[in-house]
Amino acid sequence: MFQWIQSKKWLPDVVIGAVFVAILSTCDFLLQGTNGLLAALVFSSCFFFFREYSYLALPLLIGGSIAEYALDLRPTVSGFAVAILVFTASALGKRIWSLLILATAVVTGIAIAWNGTFNTSLAKQFYGIAIYNNDGRWWGFGFMAVSIIGINGFAWLLGGFLIELYRERLARTERDLVQRHNLRTMLEIAEQNERFLIASDLNEMALERVSAMLTLTDGARYASKIDPSIAPRTLDRLVEIIRDAHDELRRLFDMLNRSVQVAAAPPNLNDLMTLAIQLREDGYQTKITHQGHRFSLIPSAELALYRIVFDAIDNVKQHAPIGTSIDIDFMWSDNGLQVLVKDNGLEVSSRDAVPLDLTGEEAAIEDLEALTQDVSGHGINGMRERAALFHGNVEAHKVPGVGFTVNALFPGIDEYRADQVN
Repeated sequence: MFQWIQSKKWLPDVVIGAVFVAILSTCDFLLQGTNGLLAALVFSSCFFFFREYSYLALPLLIGGSIAEYALDLRPTVSGFAVAILVFTASALGKRIWSLLILATAVVTGIAIAWNGTFNTSLAKQFYGIAIYNNDGRWWGFGFMAVSIIGINGFAWLLGGFLIELYRERLARTERDLVQRHNLRTMLEIAEQNERFLIASDLNEMALERVSAMLTLTDGARYASKIDPSIAPRTLDRLVEIIRDAHDELRRLFDMLNRSVQVAAAPPNLNDLMTLAIQLREDGYQTKITHQGHRFSLIPSAELALYRIVFDAIDNVKQHAPIGTSIDIDFMWSDNGLQVLVKDNGLEVSSRDAVPLDLTGEEAAIEDLEALTQDVSGHGINGMRERAALFHGNVEAHKVPGVGFTVNALFPGIDEYRADQVN
């Protein structure tokens, strides 16, 4: 669930917000009529902004409390559901905003509890509860205040605990993946070293065969001058030695060729996951997504795609600070592929930079240059050459105030399917 929510931009927020709007609005409408529906709509709208734009949830939370007070409503179901908002914001939103949402929920909840206990007539029932004297007002207010603080505080702690547990399990899975990759590499290196030892023995045997040929040929040259009948027997023996030497050299060639194939196994798209894990360990929030039906490509095509993404990421590491988010999106179609490598390096850099006093005209010129400037360089040219080998093209441009985007288009990449070639 957490993985699905974090892998999407707006879809989880819209779905969760719509569910809570439907449920909470229906409950409050049935319990307190149209006024309850209005307050519930304001409260439940907070769920649309609990993750991406948490700061928008704060005024809605305060607005719902004001609406509940102004419309003289009893405590609403949507007001109780604010604890769920605190939970989701703590688990999936930014920490500073989740703390502000927690504080706002507690303060507004206590204000509503005060209004419900001290500004309503005695013996007026709501949800089967009635207060008959002033002492009861204080006891009721104290119970509700403690409950509000406890429930919201527990919700915030539970959300933080679950997201940390999820991140720990994800980190453990990523460490296992890297460890398996390292173990596989170590095994390949060990097998390669063993093959070199075998190749050394085969080479020694081949050298012995060649030395025997030289000795026999040199001796036969002098012996044939004395007795020409020795030549046929010498040639027969020489052919046998040559055949044995040929067999040894063939075995040596096969062994070395197999070793080179193992050592030079090219990286493919699956290896990008290991690269993303290493980037996350270095402090870059990296995410890889595949949209559409992914199909396997020939090794050279996957190597070209890997190198394009690798060079784009290497450019981000050179120019963007730690903490930059990197999104790698593969959008597959029936015949083609689009690869987007996006970062927010400029946005992260501007957070700590001293703000510049730019006029509107200067800012517009800067944005226009960013959109029209042709980004070039050794790395970009290399990407374009790799893409051109498979009828693709690479474009790179600056997104004003955000970062850089590398866009690789391969409209006919299906020509290089692995199943078609095989």
